[in-house]
Amino acid sequence: MRRKRTAAAFTLLALLPALAWAEETRWLHIRVQENGERGEKVSINLPLDLVEAVLPLIEEEEISGGKVKIDSEELTSEKIRKILQALREAEEGEYVRVEEMDEDVRIAKEGDYLMVRAREDLQRESGPDRAEVRIHLSVLEALLSSEVEGELDLLAAIEALGEKGEGELIVVNDEESTVEIWVDKKSEGK
Repeated sequence: MRRKRTAAAFTLLALLPALAWAEETRWLHIRVQENGERGEKVSINLPLDLVEAVLPLIEEEEISGGKVKIDSEELTSEKIRKILQALREAEEGEYVRVEEMDEDVRIAKEGDYLMVRAREDLQRESGPDRAEVRIHLSVLEALLSSEVEGELDLLAAIEALGEKGEGELIVVNDEESTVEIWVDKKSEGK
């Protein structure tokens, strides 16, 4: 009996580093729920460490080496960086509010977070389409940290995301589906 307890104690001691790692690991969750009769659901739960390791290996037309190419002549990376710097220095508050008969848009700074909320089709019986984005300013800065014009650094943004706590990042809800993206310390989704 004593040997079993000793073996159990050694096993527990051996597992402590792994348990501590599991507590500190942040997970990226993506859930897509289709509305309607079939109601198909896709859940993706990935440790941010895994995303950081795999993202640089993806080689596609738009994504390569953990970076995404964007093509916009009007809004350059430099302009976006200047806007972001001004946003960081600005006071908290609601910056834009558009209220129309069938649409409602709100852009605000709450603490160090940029908040964007949009609702449209407000008169629809089944309820409005809704999109919410909540992103820490440091994640946006990391996303814009590439030295190459027209390139977003997804890898840097994922790393910054891992340092910034937990919570919902994006929620999009329309007639056809609901998409949620959030970060927390749980390996399974909601």
